[in-house]
Amino acid sequence: MTEETAGRATLRRIMEQMRADPDVLDGVVTEVRAQSPQVAALPVGEVRRHIAALLGVASAAFIDSTGLGVEVADRLATDRALQGVPLSALLAGFQTGRAHVLRELGCRLRQHEMLADDFVSALLELDGYANRLQNRLVEAYREAELRLARTAQAARVQALRELLKGGPATGVVNTGLADDRHYHVVLADVSDPRQARRAEAALAETFCVTVDGLVCGVAVQLPDLAAVADVLIVVTPPVLPRDLAPAYQACRAALQTGRCRGLVGPLRLTELAVDLVTDGFPALGRMLSDDLLAGLAGTDDFHRLLASTALTYLDHGGRVDATALALHVHPNTVKHRLRRLGELTGFSPPEGSLAEALRWRWAVDTWLRTTGAWSSAEAASSPQSSRHRINSSHSAT
Repeated sequence: MTEETAGRATLRRIMEQMRADPDVLDGVVTEVRAQSPQVAALPVGEVRRHIAALLGVASAAFIDSTGLGVEVADRLATDRALQGVPLSALLAGFQTGRAHVLRELGCRLRQHEMLADDFVSALLELDGYANRLQNRLVEAYREAELRLARTAQAARVQALRELLKGGPATGVVNTGLADDRHYHVVLADVSDPRQARRAEAALAETFCVTVDGLVCGVAVQLPDLAAVADVLIVVTPPVLPRDLAPAYQACRAALQTGRCRGLVGPLRLTELAVDLVTDGFPALGRMLSDDLLAGLAGTDDFHRLLASTALTYLDHGGRVDATALALHVHPNTVKHRLRRLGELTGFSPPEGSLAEALRWRWAVDTWLRTTGAWSSAEAASSPQSSRHRINSSHSAT
């Protein structure tokens, strides 16, 4: 075995430090997402997963001399082709990440008093691994493109993807959708293509595509979504094809709203309408909670129980019996909690004023989400309990 040079040994130690430093991965992910809008549209966890894998095989090949595993490049290229990310965006992201790593290497190398010539051969070796990964990305992406392009379905998928992302309404004809029929948009909060297979199976009866890394179905009639009850899914009312783009964008925003509240399962977009609108003005929500709930302490479990009870009460139209049923408590318990909350904050069950009820709901929801995590006592009274779940097929109107 050839003896390792001093320059390579130094570079290897630096690579070992970088491999163990999470800030290096964070820096690459941030820069790649900032450079490419198409990559930034993907969930950050999806981008991070692939970048970590690429950095891992390149560093392992150099540090451990295990040989370069190009399988990760194959997976990345195939996933991006399936997700509709252009090859140019994929390569631009790769080059950005490569440049970031080289800059980080340069900064760390300057701390060692060695001549640049000592590192040249080692840097060329490392750069060779990067070149091989890039070449394999191109080959694997084109192979995936060819597989997709062999079917007429691929053209329909691309047309629907473009329509959902705001393309011209004239593109409806290329999707195979009838321009005078109404369709539901069903968007699942799943990004990993391998994990997405279960969601795709549940949406098999819909026109299913991957958009911005998420599984999306378009259907006249909703399928049975019971098999994905553990996945956050947003379903729109039926809309005409020309309105699919705004419906899809509303679903994207609703997924974020649902994530913030720990919601799971299939939910109607309209059920999230209030939360979706109020989330657009977080500063106003904090002002409301500061103004109306100043008498509560976020670290006090009893105060949080009172607030979560009020939230469930407001979500059930101010009905004590429905609130008690949702919380699995006696109606008198609900009345006691609301009365105690009123003593601390001035809360009184709004009577006839929808605006007043909304102000209190906005304040309570914001306070619960910004003052701490849900406690076990709050679990049964979280916003999830008041949502109307979608359990079976429904025909479009």
